Amino acid sequence: MPDCEGCGACCAYSWEWPALLGPGDGAGIPAYFIEDGRMRCDGDRCSALAGTLGEAVHCRVYADRPLVCREFTAGSDDCRELRRLFGFDSG
Repeated sequence: MPDCEGCGACCAYSWEWPALLGPGDGAGIPAYFIEDGRMRCDGDRCSALAGTLGEAVHCRVYADRPLVCREFTAGSDDCRELRRLFGFDSG
């Protein structure tokens, strides 16, 4: 199983993701992390992601993170694809 806290690829590949999925999604997230119905990004990286990709990262809004983040599964095909894209997974 991939180590999410040593990766961060899923939070850093697209400025369009993660999107908030309706009323109440992301409740509790400070407004400065939200923009146009999604998490605000710095480049392609979610602004709530702290740390260094591929080394040590953490989500500053983990307890209140959007549903799409909650449903993303470590070790899934999408996870493995993003890890390969960033060079974190050779398989």
